[in-house]
Amino acid sequence: MFSSIDCTDIILPRLTLACRHVPVPHPRYRPAVSVPPALVPAADGAPWKGPPAGAEHRDPAAAINRARVLILLFAVPLLILKLTIAAKTLGTNDILHWGDFANGERQAGPVGIYALTFKHSFYNHPPLVGFLLWFVNLLQDAGISFKFTIRGLSCFADVGSAFVLFELLRRRRSLREATWAGVLLAVSPVLVLVSGFHGNTDPIFTFLTFLSLWLLVDRRSPACAGAAIALAVGIKIIPLVVIPALALYAWKQGRREFLRFVAAFVVVFGATWGPALIKEFAPLRLNVIGYPGTGPSRWGILQLGHWIGDPGWVAFLAGPGRSLVVVICAIVPLIAVWRRPDTILHATAWALIGFMVFAVSFSVQYTVWPLAASYLVAFGWATVYNVLAAVVLTEIYSLWNHGFPLYQALAVPFTTAESYYLMVIWLVLVAIGVRATMLIFPTTRHS
Repeated sequence: MFSSIDCTDIILPRLTLACRHVPVPHPRYRPAVSVPPALVPAADGAPWKGPPAGAEHRDPAAAINRARVLILLFAVPLLILKLTIAAKTLGTNDILHWGDFANGERQAGPVGIYALTFKHSFYNHPPLVGFLLWFVNLLQDAGISFKFTIRGLSCFADVGSAFVLFELLRRRRSLREATWAGVLLAVSPVLVLVSGFHGNTDPIFTFLTFLSLWLLVDRRSPACAGAAIALAVGIKIIPLVVIPALALYAWKQGRREFLRFVAAFVVVFGATWGPALIKEFAPLRLNVIGYPGTGPSRWGILQLGHWIGDPGWVAFLAGPGRSLVVVICAIVPLIAVWRRPDTILHATAWALIGFMVFAVSFSVQYTVWPLAASYLVAFGWATVYNVLAAVVLTEIYSLWNHGFPLYQALAVPFTTAESYYLMVIWLVLVAIGVRATMLIFPTTRHS
């Protein structure tokens, strides 16, 4: 069933041409247009069935551009909706804290704010946020409310996350799946509630984390990737768990790429963290690096421990075990990339999903952390998580707000029912984490 190709048209390495006609070329070579792709062996010996379902054959560039336009058509109306919510509501307790922090920056500056004591909160954000607060105050002097700016930045970051997710997936999945993943992230009710209403910086750091991944892996821009991930850890320290895997991947690409990644990271990290580390190390270490969360956790493993009577390991995990969680979530992706650099996307996703699975503290805005990462692992399970998390967050914000429409939701302890709801979405994340583990440590190898 093999086609015949003239020897003058193709030369095969490692083969001696002894006749006028030879079989189809070695599997390493993709077939010419005239050769039916279904008849050509693939690298693993199985018939190559062509591009993934949904991929365009005639004009892939035009198809990709149409997909980008489609995502934009969904993202823009949701962006307008979120910005409208941000402009017309007061949000949650976090917005009140941001007001205190903005006043603190105005009083003591982006670094000196760490030395201040706040009546109703404490400043637990990484150093780049101090400069962000300077920008917030600058816009507030121009008449733009800090309530709007804090949430507006997250809303724009969501649009960026949708497009970066699409760009990462379109090279590895069908164009249809990549497009729908971008659309579902862009219209996610979780992001509407967290970015548009709640008011925190979690969507910004997730965008910067995946931007760094895309710049490093697909754009081959290690310097820009290093700068992006340094900015991410300047917003929240969670991306620390992905830095070892990213750095190792850069090393695997070559010494020059590694040096560019590290140099850019060091420059940006030094510029943003350096002044605070020098001048305000003690409060930075206590309230940012060693931030323990607020109150008893009603999430995941600790909640299971509470239900069975708080055995000894619960106290360990809530105390010294926090550091162990960070180490695990950084080392596992590092090992995966060391063994197989091509697992870098799934390894990065594993780090964020794993950190949320093993998390020993919880706030509702944390549900953003694994959202985009889940779509890199399993489209179906990610969509289940997206929907269920939206339902649970809607119920929680509704309770805090005493009904709809949302205006000001003051947090109260989770109810028993809400603890069960949170356990459901945690179990979905566990399933996604198991799938991610199977992807970064496959049990079978193709010959």
